[in-house]
Amino acid sequence: MKKWIQKKTKVLLKRPIFSVSDVECFHPEKEVSHTFFRLSTRDWINVVAVDKEGSFIMVRQHRLGTDTITLETVGGMIDANEPPLEAARRELLEETGYAAGTMHHLKSMAVNPAIMDNHIHVFFAENCTPTSEQNLDAAEDIEVLLFSRDRLAEMIRNGELDHSIAITSLALYWLSAHCSDRTTL
Repeated sequence: MKKWIQKKTKVLLKRPIFSVSDVECFHPEKEVSHTFFRLSTRDWINVVAVDKEGSFIMVRQHRLGTDTITLETVGGMIDANEPPLEAARRELLEETGYAAGTMHHLKSMAVNPAIMDNHIHVFFAENCTPTSEQNLDAAEDIEVLLFSRDRLAEMIRNGELDHSIAITSLALYWLSAHCSDRTTL
């Protein structure tokens, strides 16, 4: 299989956190031209955080895309020239006031390779302790909540927790060698 050849890119919209482009392409085997859309943005991090008592540290906030209040794992964009691990530590502290004892990289993945060019880096933060107040951006309003593993699994099953990135991140943790209890959820 051959890749599409990108001939011309035209930026249609440029905002502070993303841009949208038309990408004119040619397929050498099919001899077909087609214009695709590409959403460009910085890489993201997501953190499955567990405190010293074994509770999962989750955040709840209003998300305008679905106009709903969502339950999520900690997440955010990586700043320019910031290593993913440092972004994970920073976002955990800013959003929750918790600092991680130890951070483990679980996986890096393409977010949606059909239309997006970024990756998400998922981390597990263990032995987290509250060390400060939240340090939220002006546009953030985040509630910090603690849950047991069983309660989170139940919330995934019944739809209370339906954020795809949070569910994927939790599943990556539960399948990892860092999870001491990998019994059936």
